[in-house]
Amino acid sequence: MYEAILFLHNLVRWAVLAFGLLALWRSRAREGAFFAHTLTLQVVLGILLAFVSPLFQGALANLEATMQTPGEARYFVAEHWVGGLVALGLAHAGLSQARKGRPRARIFFALALALLILSIPWFRPLLRL
Repeated sequence: MYEAILFLHNLVRWAVLAFGLLALWRSRAREGAFFAHTLTLQVVLGILLAFVSPLFQGALANLEATMQTPGEARYFVAEHWVGGLVALGLAHAGLSQARKGRPRARIFFALALALLILSIPWFRPLLRL
């Protein structure tokens, strides 16, 4: 189950980035909805992954040591998911602005996409098969 959710989480990442670029390029409600809702799916998969991931569960079991030691475990426990949740809020704020026809939707989409790019673990395989 862990491998299947990890594969989906990895695969959906590319859809999120593609829809984020599309929403940035054409910041209308339809493109923004694809971005925000695909990112919502990504966050749900990430939450499921946290419950079944041996790395995440092991880091939570020894949280104090994990937080004191920089590395992969600390990144996933403290930084990766926070960036995803904040980006999700920004994407939905952008969708709200796009539905109202306001040009500042592009700013929210840009901020969400920038935060996602910073939150992606680029040190991990880019595509898991």
